[in-house]
Amino acid sequence: MKRRFFPFDKNYLLENAQMELKDSLLNQMVEIVKDIYLLRYNPLGLKDKSIEKILSTTQYNLEELSIFYDELAGLYRYKYSSNQLELLFDGRDHQEKYQEEWEEALKKWIVNFSRSKSFLKAVLETAIFFPDDKQSQRAYSRLKNYISDHFGIKIYKHKGIVPMKIAN
Repeated sequence: MKRRFFPFDKNYLLENAQMELKDSLLNQMVEIVKDIYLLRYNPLGLKDKSIEKILSTTQYNLEELSIFYDELAGLYRYKYSSNQLELLFDGRDHQEKYQEEWEEALKKWIVNFSRSKSFLKAVLETAIFFPDDKQSQRAYSRLKNYISDHFGIKIYKHKGIVPMKIAN
């Protein structure tokens, strides 16, 4: 069952493009986070137990991150999508265009989010350290809260995307 994040979430070509890239981009997300974490918090390349685990893990638990990806994809459609197809004169079809734009936007978001140590830790905890533990679900909750704070929206299971009202 596909989840609609807002009433006019009907750009099915964009959604299909996002879902085709899902596995690849989830693995890339973890790799980007690993690289940034290691560069920022272990610039000398010293090895301890946790760094060894980060370096040696190549198969990631993507279950919780998969939900996070779906929410980011829905948020992207909410913020940047239109149901009107534009005319393309560069020889690409809409699927290729959407995949390219989505991949670029997601990678920029991940690099931007990675400025936060809590984001880095939450992704690493979810994908590498606590893959089958309740802590993975708590890390996912922190990711979700981080996105809410960053974009000023809330994503509810049944209501979808709802802009947060901020009092002056």
